Amino acid sequence: MLFSVLLIWWFYSRNKHIKKQFQLNHMAAWVSNCDVMQYVKDTTHAMEPLMTGKQLDFHFRCQPASMMGWIDTDKIDKIIVNMLMDAAKHTEKGGKIVLDVSTNRRYENITIRLGDNGKQYTGIGLTLLRDLVHLHRGTIKSEYYNGQGNTVVIEIPIKKDAYSKTEINESVASSFNIPSNITLHIPNPTWVSEYKEGNSALQEIMNGGAHSANQEYLERAIQCVNDHLSDGDYSREQFAADMGSSISTLYNKIRAITGKNITNFTRDIRIKAACRMAKEDPDLRVSDIAYRVGYKDPKYFATSFKRVMGMQPKEYIEEIRKEALTAEATQPETAEGQ
Repeated sequence: MLFSVLLIWWFYSRNKHIKKQFQLNHMAAWVSNCDVMQYVKDTTHAMEPLMTGKQLDFHFRCQPASMMGWIDTDKIDKIIVNMLMDAAKHTEKGGKIVLDVSTNRRYENITIRLGDNGKQYTGIGLTLLRDLVHLHRGTIKSEYYNGQGNTVVIEIPIKKDAYSKTEINESVASSFNIPSNITLHIPNPTWVSEYKEGNSALQEIMNGGAHSANQEYLERAIQCVNDHLSDGDYSREQFAADMGSSISTLYNKIRAITGKNITNFTRDIRIKAACRMAKEDPDLRVSDIAYRVGYKDPKYFATSFKRVMGMQPKEYIEEIRKEALTAEATQPETAEGQ
């Protein structure tokens, strides 16, 4: 009887270990050249609603603001998200979380430091975080100071020669990046056309026959988001299902074509739609526009709007009104009797 129990336990443990190894083997690093710091900022900003919702005092610093390097964007995304979710989970309401991202003098790696005044991290979250960091050829140190909180320090190499040839993705153009700040004067309401101007990489995708598959994929992705514009619960799982893709495929395709993660890709489309609505009807209230483009919280909408447009929604609408008044004032009067 004891032998049978031990045999079952061994078989279960062995299968569990094999399953974990299989999953990790299929998560090998796949690095590409991109703006590391901008990517970290995009991912971190996407987590801010979680911090706000728990009323946490969250501070984020990224130095330098921009720096090219070789990273696996999917794993960096998971590392940042897991770190912040664990910190938010173990920190009480009103607690403090600090995230600091920097590089060394030779720009060979990035150091991600997280500190909080919460409870000690436990469970699978920290284990997964360690696995992800090791897959990215990095190191991680985690300490808990009794009654004071947690510190996590991660170092990840960003030089190309830190990775093997099978881990390097040369196909992603490092120069490609959708502008985050779009000018006010937008004559064409079509999102793809707006971004096409002044961006040679996207123009190549839009005009080149060799990139017709990417063009079609991008247009379908934009249409999916527009079809669910007012649905604030439209998840990446549903987005992937509508595109006929897995979540990882959707993520990698969107990232490769646009330089954005899924969160920022959908955010930009929603904000662009908000701009169109404001232009069509400048008398709309900001809260009404927010709800129409899928934001349940007008304050968070205003934060997202400013991040994309460089100004508050009220300021944007005021600019539109001023332009309309200026246009009316400069129109020549029609002579009577003509």
